[in-house]
Amino acid sequence: MAHLKFNMEKLERLNDPGRFDSLPPDVFWPALGKLPADATIVEIGAGTGLFAAAFAARAPESTVYAADTADVMLEWMRANRPEVTDGRMVPLKADETHVPLASGVADAVYMINLHHELVHPAASYAEAFRLLKPGGHLLVVDWAPRETPKGPPAEVRVSVDALALLLHEAGFAEVAIDDSTLEWHLMATAVRPR
Repeated sequence: MAHLKFNMEKLERLNDPGRFDSLPPDVFWPALGKLPADATIVEIGAGTGLFAAAFAARAPESTVYAADTADVMLEWMRANRPEVTDGRMVPLKADETHVPLASGVADAVYMINLHHELVHPAASYAEAFRLLKPGGHLLVVDWAPRETPKGPPAEVRVSVDALALLLHEAGFAEVAIDDSTLEWHLMATAVRPR
């Protein structure tokens, strides 16, 4: 499967609050399910933690683990995100198919604009499944497989059917994919069965 890794020279683009115009946290937050006040939330592919910080603000008693493969991203979060200082957000070194947290620790796991970068998406979704508690929610947002004014090339974008198959094969239930709410992206939700 084709993939396209992020160019680290464009790190500052990840911090642009204008990203919320096309990727609104207020749309994503309810997709994470009904979370307990002290939820454990894991972002895989957190970048500089823009979305992890937005979710930490919506759940002040929760812990958001912001996992990324790149040391530069983790260092940036530690130096610039006040949510890290106050302990609500925890930068975490991970690799694409392994996040160093216990199985069944997370109430919710999410990935935003990551799928097109995945070398082994099936293994990455299996890892998300492992991290989730039974009944925990997964949210996946990535570039829709249609022409958009910006974004990665068509060959690295996932189709609705291919993403649904990957999630079902990983063991998820209640798989739903919405490719119309967001102008340039699709949004998938799924649940680890109880």
